[in-house]
Amino acid sequence: MIKKILTFVAATLVVVTMFPNLYSGDPGITGLIVKDRERYYHRLKDMRMKDPQNAELSYQIANLYYSLEMEDEAIKEYRRTLSIEPGHRYAKWFLARVLVSKGYFDEAFWHIRDLITANAENPELYARAGEILLKMDQREVAKEYFNRYDELKYGEKNGADPIPSLTKPSRGVWKEYFY
Repeated sequence: MIKKILTFVAATLVVVTMFPNLYSGDPGITGLIVKDRERYYHRLKDMRMKDPQNAELSYQIANLYYSLEMEDEAIKEYRRTLSIEPGHRYAKWFLARVLVSKGYFDEAFWHIRDLITANAENPELYARAGEILLKMDQREVAKEYFNRYDELKYGEKNGADPIPSLTKPSRGVWKEYFY
């Protein structure tokens, strides 16, 4: 009788210690990170049903769509994020990237312009705006954005001597488009 009880207790201990590995469910319960995208997607959707005004959940769903290269759905979710929280800068950035890949250059440019308005000292925003303008065949305007990029990134102004640097970074490859 004792042998049967000990066997049952030992089996129960093995199952209990293996439970997180067998279950592999919610990281809050098991402490493990779930790498199953479908489960993550459904968990995000369930969380958003409970809190539909949470912009971060919509943003995470959009990022999941973006990583799965489902661009139309990602655009919808990024727009939903921006309708809930209009100042969400990461949603604007990624929405602009997806819109450029789909060929919607005007809207993408205006999202980048909004980001530049909010953060005028970020040179990467000027470079991105210049790239979009090149795709829109507006070379002269793009040149101004690339000049501002060089000014912020390398400290040189158009027509001026560059600031001396020990590393002498190469200027952007954008100059081959114009010269």
